[in-house]
Amino acid sequence: MTDHILQTLEEKMMLLLTELEDLRKETRRLKQDNAALKAEHELHSNKLQGLISLLDAFEATAPVPFAVVEAEISKKKDEYAFA
Repeated sequence: MTDHILQTLEEKMMLLLTELEDLRKETRRLKQDNAALKAEHELHSNKLQGLISLLDAFEATAPVPFAVVEAEISKKKDEYAFA
């Protein structure tokens, strides 16, 4: 009887240890994903700030013909292209 209880306890402990290891792996993966998302967020925030600054610069100057604005946007297209 005692052997059976000990064997059952051992099996449950092994299952718990396996689950714990799986959770640790998942946590590591999620931390890596989180770091990648934070870096991507920072990149896009910087690009957005650059675009806003560019728009502010256009607003601060005298009225600019649409063709000039279009040409400037074309120059910046590659720099601000989304990955």
